[in-house]
Amino acid sequence: MDEVTYQPQEEIIGPAPKLKVLRDALTGEDLKWTPEEEVRQIFINKLIKEYKYPKNIIKKEVSIRSGQTETKKRADIVVYRDGSNFEPETNAYIIVETKKRERSDGIDQLETYLNVTTAEFGVWFNGKEYAFIQQTREPHKHFDIPDIPPHGKTLADVGLYQKKDLIPAIDLKSDFEAAHNYIYANEGYLKEQVFNEVLKLIFVKMVDERSASADCQFRITEKELREVEDGRDENFRERIEKLFKKVQDQYKDIFRANDELRLKSNSIAYVVSRFQKYDFRKTPVDIKGAAFQAFVHAHSRGERGEFFTPHPILRLVVNILDPKDDESILDPACGSGGFLVEALKYVRTKFEDAGLESADLMESIRSYANSYIRGIDFNPDLARVSKMYMVLNDDGHTGIFSENSLENIMNWGQAKEKIGLNSFDLLMTNPPFGSKGKVTDKKILGLYDLGHKWKKEDEKWQMDLEKLMSHGNGEGGQVPDILFIERCLEFLKDDGRMAIVLPDGDLTNSSLQYVREWVKNKARILAVVSLPAETFVPFGAGVKASVLFLQKLEPKELEKIKKRDYPIFMAIIEKIGYDIRGRTVYKRDEKGQVIKDEIGEPVVDEDVSEIIGEFKKFREKNKLEF
Repeated sequence: MDEVTYQPQEEIIGPAPKLKVLRDALTGEDLKWTPEEEVRQIFINKLIKEYKYPKNIIKKEVSIRSGQTETKKRADIVVYRDGSNFEPETNAYIIVETKKRERSDGIDQLETYLNVTTAEFGVWFNGKEYAFIQQTREPHKHFDIPDIPPHGKTLADVGLYQKKDLIPAIDLKSDFEAAHNYIYANEGYLKEQVFNEVLKLIFVKMVDERSASADCQFRITEKELREVEDGRDENFRERIEKLFKKVQDQYKDIFRANDELRLKSNSIAYVVSRFQKYDFRKTPVDIKGAAFQAFVHAHSRGERGEFFTPHPILRLVVNILDPKDDESILDPACGSGGFLVEALKYVRTKFEDAGLESADLMESIRSYANSYIRGIDFNPDLARVSKMYMVLNDDGHTGIFSENSLENIMNWGQAKEKIGLNSFDLLMTNPPFGSKGKVTDKKILGLYDLGHKWKKEDEKWQMDLEKLMSHGNGEGGQVPDILFIERCLEFLKDDGRMAIVLPDGDLTNSSLQYVREWVKNKARILAVVSLPAETFVPFGAGVKASVLFLQKLEPKELEKIKKRDYPIFMAIIEKIGYDIRGRTVYKRDEKGQVIKDEIGEPVVDEDVSEIIGEFKKFREKNKLEF
């Protein structure tokens, strides 16, 4: 077969390609990245975009005078009452102390700033933990508050929200992380328990947003926070628990009837305080998705290869498969739902391009997701997480099931009513792989050609119908990723197309040549894209992998194509856009300066976008119609 190979061009990069850059939210100027400055810029952006404070009354690195002398330390951020003067001793309103991640000091310093200035409120923030306080003018004594007031509001307004007051979030990662850290420190729960309790409250928040009441019930005021701290939390807790009952009624396939909010009222109050001002419905799906995936990843790394597919690979697969708004999609090893959500986002852009109004857009997306998107995961907790992720992205959660995708589908429960063989236009998946979890069950192995032993006779590979991969005593067996190749093709309709992430050994090891021969005899190979070694390292796995793209053809068409050479798109991703620690890498010119796009944003050093573009050219040239 003819192979059309795309090798990415080498970009000019400087001597320090891993150095980040930041843009100052106040001035628009580039800043040298430091851990401290990154955290400070996160909160400045929140002050401007979420709390609505004008840039002209926000200052950085402000010296605070104590008595007649000026302290050597500087306040990281000061928000002034107005622009009449910028003397913190006479006009400060909010002072923010930021620290780099993992630092926990600075509250005492913040209290000192508050006591020697006119500031009423203080914020301590280290990128993943918050403290909001009100000054008392007494040394080392302050009141905890749920949040600082937005511009033009007072502390009394915090927590008295109506739906119309809610705002889209510009960043949710730090809020998810803050919720986790508070609970972990104050409840003594394991990470998985923390994860489940936070998600319960996220659903409480979403159900409240979608209720008919103009007033928010997912809220906490300064007065209620004091009551919680004093153990007088009956009204607050009763309101939140009443909302959770609604969650259980509306999402019976996610939450059980005997589920309850197990957190102490203080922890519930903290989580509510972090999320109460946001409108999750209006928050961009990318922001919700990034926060949710980071949160899931931090709590659910698996021991059986259940790592999460990085976003560049999700984007690569979805763009190459190019789902249409009338095509059904399945991920039979969906994990946290990354492929399904990325596909939904891709189809969403098609609806947006069609010019649909907001209400029609939401209804179209919900209808599409409910009708066309399906997912399966063997791990019931991951299937539950995938359902939650779909809800955050405007639904489709009723199409997610916990089953063993490899067993006889007649043994499934409800899933067999919505998922069948020869039923899907598209399939995309990253199955568990590796030798640690071989399938040895004879009933499962017997379902598959690739569950049998193979031998080479007269230069041809032949399946031994009498011998399975299992030795019959729990030994031997077949790795699941190879069985998944066969099962995935079975799920597809004729002309359906699929992408599967596989360890490179499946495509290169001489002992697995029979697998490759089987694939060539069962499907058209559309493309093979090799992934860089660091692709999965930041996500807890170091397996070198590739993505195999196949198209299932009607038998007569398959026989025709087997008799002739046909082009296969092949590509090597050299730059995934991040390093082995998951840090973003930017393109640089010959002088080492970061390259920026037409709107002044730094350009990520990746060639996934180029490969997507090259495949589109390949598809047009070879008249691949799908």
